[in-house]
Amino acid sequence: MATGYLVRQDPALPADGEGLARKIKPFCRIYERETAAYAILQGIDYIEEECPYAKGATSLQYKETLTQMEHDVPGTKLQFYVKFLQAKAEGLFAETAGVPVLQPCATCGQPTIAEGQCSFCRLWER
Repeated sequence: MATGYLVRQDPALPADGEGLARKIKPFCRIYERETAAYAILQGIDYIEEECPYAKGATSLQYKETLTQMEHDVPGTKLQFYVKFLQAKAEGLFAETAGVPVLQPCATCGQPTIAEGQCSFCRLWER
């Protein structure tokens, strides 16, 4: 099982390559519904629709499953995430983790693991 993707999931991600910015996820432990409520109360506009390119994505199925579990047992999502971070900190995923080799996209120059063009540029050309 490839765990490289899991190892790279964290509330604070370093800039691990040329052209990459450090990423911080300050709302990582706050539910989507609470974030939306905050935006509404503060008068912040946000997009409610799902990404049109996400149709059929397995991540949506996982999200739906976790949402159903959260509905049945409140706190499930947060507990799952906290336990994941704990397991990651204990090195559970480190052994099989692979760091992808980045190269510049032939079109935009942004870092990508794909050969030639990044996925955004390939999608944009379609």
